[in-house]
Amino acid sequence: MDEGALDITHGKQSALIDRPLDTVVKNRVARAFPVADILPYVLSIVLLSIVAWPMFHWWAWEYTRPESYYAHAPLVPIMVAFMLWHRRTQIFVAEKRPFAFALLALIPALILLVISIKKEMRAVESVSFLIVVWSSVLLTLGPKFFKEFWFPLLFLGLMAPLPAPLLNDSTLHFQMWSTTLASKILDLTGFGNTQVGNIIHIDNFTLSVDVPCSGFKTLLALLTFNAFLANMLDGPLYRRVLLFVICTPLALLINGIRIALIGMVGESIGDHAAHVFHDYSGIITLILGFIVLFTIARTLGCRKFAGWDIF
Repeated sequence: MDEGALDITHGKQSALIDRPLDTVVKNRVARAFPVADILPYVLSIVLLSIVAWPMFHWWAWEYTRPESYYAHAPLVPIMVAFMLWHRRTQIFVAEKRPFAFALLALIPALILLVISIKKEMRAVESVSFLIVVWSSVLLTLGPKFFKEFWFPLLFLGLMAPLPAPLLNDSTLHFQMWSTTLASKILDLTGFGNTQVGNIIHIDNFTLSVDVPCSGFKTLLALLTFNAFLANMLDGPLYRRVLLFVICTPLALLINGIRIALIGMVGESIGDHAAHVFHDYSGIITLILGFIVLFTIARTLGCRKFAGWDIF
């Protein structure tokens, strides 16, 4: 019998009385999470938030500073909330059993979080905070629950800014790849040029591909949204993994085209037009990236998002 229905039998006749899903869920919430049991967890979350406040302040600065690589990061908790809401029924029926061994990760991570915040060790702050969150879920709800909802939990890690050495190294590589690709695109379209490092010399225009134009910012945003998209789409796992893997070469290709177009505008019209196009090309790049991703998803046969028909 369906879990959301009540079977009442009288003689040889049976009546099936359906209860709304929301009522079923609310009843399960009340049974699974009594207020008295929830209160300690709420207090623990508040206490952790107070301890980690300096780290949150740093994250907010990283998200909002000029030329930020993480302008998309504030949307990550919204995506996680949507993923959990989509699977809310599974959350309430999933087995929840405390797992004491999680303390072996929780306690050291909590100590490391306090020390790293005091010493302003930014990368260590982020890693230790995420381990505290993950191990807390494992401690209170158990490994079976964590195994069931590991993706949205790990997805929270995309909020954390990358360590500066890793970010700088990755940006440098992407900067050079984008410059080389743009130079080749210009050659193929009849704009002869000479590349010297991250600088492209055309006949009447010189294009310098600086760090903000490296394309790595676009890659981070596309990877985040593509991971969310791949998780929420239907279809076989290998197709959704393929959709995610495509993201990196796609970001590189789109950024190379963007740089090449700036060079074409500068060579054909002038410096001022090139600077104007440069200022608006970022949003154009993202929109083009999303259009291509949805087109690829449709081609791969992934036609439903969170159970809704989108193609």
